[in-house]
Amino acid sequence: MKMSDIELFKMLSEHELGMIGQDTKILRKKQNETIFLEGEDSKYLHVLLKGTAKVYRVDNKGNELLLHNFKAQSLIAELANLEHMCFPASCKMLTEGYIAKIKFENFQELMQNNPLLSVKVISSLTKKMKFLDNVIQKNLLLNSEAKIANFIYENEDIFIVKKQHQIASMLFITPETLSRNLKKFKEYGILENNKNRFTVIDREKLKEFF
Repeated sequence: MKMSDIELFKMLSEHELGMIGQDTKILRKKQNETIFLEGEDSKYLHVLLKGTAKVYRVDNKGNELLLHNFKAQSLIAELANLEHMCFPASCKMLTEGYIAKIKFENFQELMQNNPLLSVKVISSLTKKMKFLDNVIQKNLLLNSEAKIANFIYENEDIFIVKKQHQIASMLFITPETLSRNLKKFKEYGILENNKNRFTVIDREKLKEFF
């Protein structure tokens, strides 16, 4: 992939592309390969070019707490770069893909001279703020039953492949609470359990809970 193929850089001139490209690496990443770890220096900006990735933290029991899933093409953890702080969370690939690793010092210089690039970064931050606000609202306003129903309705593809303890971690509830509610949804005829895997058989009925 060429620098000019990256959505973020399509408005840049040849000179600007050359300026940022000299210290940029486009890396092929395997599934589950780490992109960066919590506490690492944020001197490089990361752009997910292909595939999906997740940002997460690890609690004191060693459980991964999912913060956000990313799909290509998107900036990852750019706030850490802008604030010149260490990455506050870790990031790894969920699938195979490609990452552009850009020296932030060069990127920041381009932002100062190219307002359109700054607008794109602000837009990326705004989307993350909206996502965070949505997560906060759901956790404040919805009880466990409603959170689980809403998650299944909006993320059925994730629900059918993730293990229960992983989903519980994503929803900030205990595995026991999740298991109890899944059994309840099964009794309501919303879910079906086959070989320890739940599948959705009545999506519309889920909406009644949230």
